[in-house]
Order: sequence, then structure tokens, then C-alpha cells
Amino acid sequence: MRDGARPAGGELAILGGVPEPQSPRVLRNLVPFEVAAVVAVAIAPLPDAVPVALPLLVAASLSRWLRRRTWSELLHPGESRAAVSFLAGLVALGLAVVVGTPFVEQVSGRLVEWSAFPVVRGSPSQLVLVALIVVAMAIASELALRGWIVERVLELSPGPPVLPVLLGAFAEAMVTPGDLAVRIGAGAFGVGLGWLHVAAGRSVLAPICARIGFGLGAVTLEALRLIG
Repeated sequence: MRDGARPAGGELAILGGVPEPQSPRVLRNLVPFEVAAVVAVAIAPLPDAVPVALPLLVAASLSRWLRRRTWSELLHPGESRAAVSFLAGLVALGLAVVVGTPFVEQVSGRLVEWSAFPVVRGSPSQLVLVALIVVAMAIASELALRGWIVERVLELSPGPPVLPVLLGAFAEAMVTPGDLAVRIGAGAFGVGLGWLHVAAGRSVLAPICARIGFGLGAVTLEALRLIG
């Protein structure tokens, strides 16, 4: 490529070790509709059979399509990155169970209900089915939250990643069903996943693996009747 020449819109240039799409379509006028989509998902009375991650992923995919972005731009492979992220999710689960649960129970004066899939208790076949659901929902959630919301804010306001990470965590707290304590926990989890996303070179693969580790660990503990 000649000096000073710009890559075509579909090519990738390595900037500081992070693959960055060139000549992106920022489309700032799309932002109000993106914000409205997140708020609508947060307040809409979705049926129990519809996970909140699904409408978020639809909105995220539409936004990226309009801006001529692809999900493959955010899936930088790396076995070591995936393994470390998965382990980080397991560590986060351990801290949440051992440290976070007693703290919340002491502050709130009520028991923390961990059970999300009681059907897995004592049923290996159900555990396998639920594990597949957990993996699918982890992928959908992270593509929407880190791959869309955090990346969108990074795109619109280049600079320190603090604001994008916090906004992604705030969005996670908004769309997570439950009371205030549950939403605060979701927001804290979102902060950790956001920093992991940025630290991994803005590869959404890292928070996906971390969320999978957390989710699979939780359903396994539930299947073993160690949490309830």
C-alpha cells in the first residue's frame, strides 16, 4: 500500500495491536433510536419465554448493519485469551458466592436467591440442555452489551474507556430483571466484563467466555445443590 493511502472500508489496519475498521459509518443521527431501543427493552413487559438478550441482539445487529459493521470485527481469536477469560468468570462466581452473597444478605436483611434453573437439580440431562441455553444467552448478551453499546460509545467518544464501560454496565443493570440489589449486582458484573473487553484489545470473545464461565459454574453448583 502506498504511503499515506487509506485502506478500503472493509479492510482492517492494526493500530496499537487492536484491529480497527477503517472509514466507519458513525451515523450519529442513529444514536437517539439506539438509546430508545435499549430503554424499550428495559421497560417492555417481555414474556418469560423471551430472554432480554434476544431483542437487544436484534437491535445491535441492525445498528451494526446500518453502519456497515460486522460481528467478525470484534471476534479476535486467541485460545489463551478465551481460557483466561473463562477462568476469570469462574473466579467472579466464587467471589460472588463466598463474599458477595453474605454481604448482600447482611445489608438487605434477606436471603439471596441464586436459583435460576431449578430443573437442573439432580438431572444431568437437563443440565446439558440448560448449559446450551446459558452459552447461547451469554453470546447474545455480550454481543449486544459490549459488542454494541460499549463499542458504540468508544466509536462516538474516542478517549479513555471509562465512560463506555460504565454506560455498558448501566445498560446491563437497566435490562436485567429483578429488584435493586439484583440490578446493582448486574451493573457491577457489567463493569468487570467491560474492562475485560477493553483489556483484551476490544475483543468481545473475552467477555463472552467470562460470562459463559460464570453461567456454567452457577448452573453446575445449582445441579449439585450447592446454591439455591
